[in-house]
Amino acid sequence: MRPVQRILATTDLSELSIAAVKVALEQARSWGAELRILHVAASAQAQPSVADALLGFVAELGSDVHIVPLVRVGSAAEEIVTCAEEDDVQLIVMGRHGHTGTTAVLMGSVAERVARTSGCPVLMVPPEKEARGTGVIMGPPPYASRFRCLRCGVRSEYQFCAACRAHFRMLDVPAGGGPPEAPAAGPLSAERIEALLERGAFGRLGCHAEGRTYVVPMSYAYEKGRLYLRSAEGTKIRMMRKNPEVCFQVDHIQSLADWESVIVFGVFRELTAQEAVEGLRRIHDRLASLAEEDAWPRPSEASADDRLGHRAYVGARGAVVGCIEPVEKTGRYQAR
Repeated sequence: MRPVQRILATTDLSELSIAAVKVALEQARSWGAELRILHVAASAQAQPSVADALLGFVAELGSDVHIVPLVRVGSAAEEIVTCAEEDDVQLIVMGRHGHTGTTAVLMGSVAERVARTSGCPVLMVPPEKEARGTGVIMGPPPYASRFRCLRCGVRSEYQFCAACRAHFRMLDVPAGGGPPEAPAAGPLSAERIEALLERGAFGRLGCHAEGRTYVVPMSYAYEKGRLYLRSAEGTKIRMMRKNPEVCFQVDHIQSLADWESVIVFGVFRELTAQEAVEGLRRIHDRLASLAEEDAWPRPSEASADDRLGHRAYVGARGAVVGCIEPVEKTGRYQAR
């Protein structure tokens, strides 16, 4: 094991993680190492409040050790391993759930994935009520040597060892082009988010009201920063009228290892009169450009004071036209 200069402790700001942070703090103090404390937030919306809570938590630990608080968004196991690799951490310290006996082996998917995929040692610490001042340093699981790397021949848990997988990631190019040094997965830039929304036409709408969440596929048009939607009266319209805060996901998937995904958090607004007619025209033009024949209803002309303008079009009645005003846009990608 290399001399320890940086330690990464993970916390979910719960009581169970206190023991792990205390052990990491003592190790950093004895080795004169830098301590990095990481919390992985479930969403970008939760990130500001989590960051404030983490700063308050770190302030209570004292100042005799250099502590760097970190907040990342995404999959917990993936972000922990990625953070350790990017910061050249020599030891990861994690809390273990309060199991004993044979159930202690089942530490949960996050801890198991970190111990299996991390390139540095992982110290698993039990909760304080079980702690005796020691933890368990986890290496690869017993079945980790069932393959030989197809590139270099060393024993590996997978068909390519960790070193070769890292080498391949350096050569990956994200979908849509990019420099050779670009990572094989990560957040989409603002430009790529806009490009995906503009070239897409179908996505999934998520809405929530009265304790119930509803997700449904929908066609859309994206223009001037807005998402335009058309729908018949139904469950989603009733829910969005009660709670207009919604999200909309758009994907471009070429394979399980080559995809882009964007989520738009925003506020639904029902359109009326000529504004609704213009919105319906945008939707019609976008979908008609993808169809071999004109199968979409054309909007009728409506006067600006026509309150039913958003429901009037040739071929059917009862449709509602609305738009989503974005509040936040996030996106991720993975490239082969």
